[in-house]
Amino acid sequence: MITDNVSGGIVHYVSQLTNTLAEEDETVVFAPIGVDRQHFSPKVRVEELPVGNTIRNFIVNTALFPRAARFLAAIRREKPEVIHFQLTPPWFLLFFPFLREYPMVTTIHDVRPHTGSRAFDQVISNDAYLAHSDAIIVHGQWAKEVLGAGEKCHVIPHGDYAFFGDYGGDEISAAEKGTILFFGRIEEYKGLSYLLGAMPGIAQRVPGAKLVIVGSGDLSPYQTAIDPTWCEVHNRYVRDDEVAGFFRRAAVVALPYIEGTQTGIIPIAYALKKPVVVTAVGSIPEVVDEGKTGYIVRPHDADALEEALVELLKDPDRCVEMGEAGYQKMQAELSWEVVADRTRAVYREIMKEKNGDAGS
Repeated sequence: MITDNVSGGIVHYVSQLTNTLAEEDETVVFAPIGVDRQHFSPKVRVEELPVGNTIRNFIVNTALFPRAARFLAAIRREKPEVIHFQLTPPWFLLFFPFLREYPMVTTIHDVRPHTGSRAFDQVISNDAYLAHSDAIIVHGQWAKEVLGAGEKCHVIPHGDYAFFGDYGGDEISAAEKGTILFFGRIEEYKGLSYLLGAMPGIAQRVPGAKLVIVGSGDLSPYQTAIDPTWCEVHNRYVRDDEVAGFFRRAAVVALPYIEGTQTGIIPIAYALKKPVVVTAVGSIPEVVDEGKTGYIVRPHDADALEEALVELLKDPDRCVEMGEAGYQKMQAELSWEVVADRTRAVYREIMKEKNGDAGS
């Protein structure tokens, strides 16, 4: 498996998937030098190479031919039965002509560039990976339809992030009545402005209601809407051992996105038994059972967010019940055993097609 990330959500995803795959199959991860190894099982062999996901790294790694040669030699040395890319990093496109002999899978986590992000290279990379991969994995039916990749595109859910719960603490009793959590890097597409627009009404209708905003990124566009009487802000990078604590404090987790494909926030919320309020964008609603594990509302609608959040905050028992339902859904549908089994099925299919050998 190949990633160009050193930390964060994609490394969390890669570590949990490869840990489970490694229970039955030899699994090697190629990652940039300095990759966060703490969540990888000893059964996963992590090979660090000079690759990276910044423009500067792309230019340097391309200009320094030995780096490219080292990467390609490392791939060939492994004699892989399958090569699996996470995301669509442009630098690896350089090697596609030399990797045609190997069955290749790509997981595309975001099928469209996010609002406010650099779109040009993402579109080109996605198209190139679509053209050269033997199979594509996405995290929802909506994403598959948007890509239009046909039968080569497989829908496999985003796995759970239950490992965050291993950092200790009481799952239920630490919840703070009336607390809404907005978690993750601050980006325009996550719709924080609409959640902030809903908060004055929520604070008026639910005494003691509070919004906790947690994540790095530029908060300056939202400063005038942030009222310290009902808002607590942690505008910084959050360590893995801090994540569960913020979720445990919450009565409900809000994802007011205005666009997106899928998110790792819902699996964290489910793992820590928290209900969610999400917007109907991308494949996000596909992992929320309306009225059971959370509520789904229209995007760009502060009033709809207010109504859903008030309904939950006024009924703490309902929050606990829905949080438990989310946890059960996670175990049944989003476990890494489920994800790994379905991923192996994709591997077997393309190996058979590529090699003409059902027993590979």
